[in-house]
Amino acid sequence: MGTTLSSVAQKTGFSVNTVSRVLRGDKNISTKTTQIIKKAAEELEYIPNYIAGSMRRKETKTIGVISADSSNPFFAEIILGIEETAKKHGYHILLMNTEESPENECTALKILQARQVDGLISMPVYNDEQVTALYEKFPHPYLFAGRKVLGLEEHSIIFDDARTTYNLTERFIKKGHRQVLYITGPAQVSNTFDRLYGYVCACIKHKIPVKRSYIIKSGGHIKDGYKAVCKALKKGTSFTAVICFNDLVAAGVLRALNEQKIRVPDDVEVAGCDNLQIAQFLTPALSTLEVPKNRLGEKAVLELIAHMQNKDRPYKTIYLKTRMMFRESTLNE
Repeated sequence: MGTTLSSVAQKTGFSVNTVSRVLRGDKNISTKTTQIIKKAAEELEYIPNYIAGSMRRKETKTIGVISADSSNPFFAEIILGIEETAKKHGYHILLMNTEESPENECTALKILQARQVDGLISMPVYNDEQVTALYEKFPHPYLFAGRKVLGLEEHSIIFDDARTTYNLTERFIKKGHRQVLYITGPAQVSNTFDRLYGYVCACIKHKIPVKRSYIIKSGGHIKDGYKAVCKALKKGTSFTAVICFNDLVAAGVLRALNEQKIRVPDDVEVAGCDNLQIAQFLTPALSTLEVPKNRLGEKAVLELIAHMQNKDRPYKTIYLKTRMMFRESTLNE
């Protein structure tokens, strides 16, 4: 039989009630008493019974997290911010990956609801009726980190993807580029739609024809960027700049251009998005949009806790600031 609260109480001489309050984080107990009890609990290898505690409190002190792509380091940094902040506030996370699959997302939502998480942070697909219906019926507070869902945009903490991609495209155009290749991200993802919209709007404003051959679909991975550029070159598509959905795609683009002896940035300028840690170590170092990934995770937890503490708190879309990091893959003004 494992160590119980009674065991800790017997070892320290304090009542079971006092021991329980200390181990629940009660700040009204003196520092000296708290230290004695925590030390004894550690020595006795006491493990809290979270299920029993949850039944008493009617909460599990658990935040469900739905991540979109386990192979993408972008989400790893967000999750790190979520987990660190959750721990500071006495919560644990229960993580599930969907690999950008609506079916997997539906399953994850059902499992997390069954596990009675206190709240949910998700990186969702954009427009799937079944997924959206499950969010609408989810019985606990929920937020979307870095993405949005059609019809539930007010639950999102996001970046202005359309505006930032518009600004980057316009910057290339003003530098004289008229053949700007754009490589998109995964289907059913809000960032994919918004970033493509920004690119198209910039082209239209500056009277540059939006050609289908200059918009190449991808799944958002390194191999996709590589294949996209190889495909464009094989078709004879001429381009002087490439804007990539994310840094992983950009890494593949750089590899493909290097293999074809196309110089970056002298012949072709390349820009990514996300500012992953690898971006500065690519050859050449990648110019990219810096988004505060760890901060996004932190903000999502803090906002979610506020909703969990006040169920009547209104939801509103929150935008986080971004900035462009210009490195070696683009030319100076």
